[in-house]
Amino acid sequence: MAYVPTIYDWRRNCAPIDQVFRAGGTSIQAGLTTGGVSVESPEPGGRFELFMNFAPFATEEANIDASWTISRILNGNVMRIGLYNTVQLVKASSITAADVDNGIPWANSQPWATDENWAWGPSSPIAAAALKGASTFTANLADVGEILKIGHVIGFYVDGFSFAHMVMDIAYDAADVATVTVEPPLRRALTTSNTMLYRPTAMVTCRNAREVMSNFTSGRHMAFNSARFAEAIV
Repeated sequence: MAYVPTIYDWRRNCAPIDQVFRAGGTSIQAGLTTGGVSVESPEPGGRFELFMNFAPFATEEANIDASWTISRILNGNVMRIGLYNTVQLVKASSITAADVDNGIPWANSQPWATDENWAWGPSSPIAAAALKGASTFTANLADVGEILKIGHVIGFYVDGFSFAHMVMDIAYDAADVATVTVEPPLRRALTTSNTMLYRPTAMVTCRNAREVMSNFTSGRHMAFNSARFAEAIV
């Protein structure tokens, strides 16, 4: 039976000021195999990496969340991090029709922008089944058009787990059904009941947790140092 670790949600108060998602490589440290073993050599297809930088945390709530987060990542726990809005994600203004019932993308620091009131989870349906370990899948983008491009990051939510992938190649047919090549490869099989998410979430472990930790300046404010995460395969 495969080892399934406890997965903790990254605290929203510990939001980064910038973020980069890198597609799977050939040799990185940290992360977990499906047997629960921490390894350096990843499973076939490599694991993605996620890099984040932070500003000092200004509020009491954010600093308390930072305290909790440091303990979690220092203990090697798996964190579920919703990817923040960068140019690596399809911009909201392009997603004019996908799952309009899933919420409204309010901005300007209003509650809707932080999912406090309405979560915005745009998606497109999977067009055909794809096997676990496959590097390609098909999605029906007829409602939104050819908005997905090479370099974008998308994801899936399957079997209660979140997965993120970078688009490495893409081709559209006349009906705007996209054949998408991704790295890392699919971690779960997809069916036509699944959807491709435009606002993905990554499951990761921290590669440099001791370097991320910093002191509370004057006992009040902490600022994480640069953090490097590797995909946790579960």
